[in-house]
Amino acid sequence: MDVKRNRGFTLIELMIVVAVIGILAVIAVPSYLSQARKSRRSAVEGAVQQIALAQERFRADCTTYATGFNFACPTGTPPTFALVTAFYTSGYYTVAITAGNTDATRYEITAAPIGTQAKDSAFGTTCGTLKYDFGVTTSGAVTKSPGACWSQ
Repeated sequence: MDVKRNRGFTLIELMIVVAVIGILAVIAVPSYLSQARKSRRSAVEGAVQQIALAQERFRADCTTYATGFNFACPTGTPPTFALVTAFYTSGYYTVAITAGNTDATRYEITAAPIGTQAKDSAFGTTCGTLKYDFGVTTSGAVTKSPGACWSQ
């Protein structure tokens, strides 16, 4: 009796493997993208904290907070704030500093998402523009919004 041995895969077996890989990809890719957005948000939060620390160093040398990244100290002290632009450069957020009042004793740092980062969310809250507010919303206090995004 001559037994014939099959070698290789049948078309049906190959299609089953492709279907399983497709199902795994449909589940894994959105989860990966969500984690990548969360990681970028965490990176920009750290950058905003670094900018806030640079603001405090600037205030120690000058009598005001800086109102922009290349703001020079009005008292003639060499600008210490220009180095802050190196803290965060990204294609996912646009970081900006604005003065909270005319004498620059308050400030707000914003990180606005760009492109796919705008889909970022935490606990069902769309993160959108992250704000670090020193004394603008509540005098003498730091406010971070949206809160759900800063806590994660």
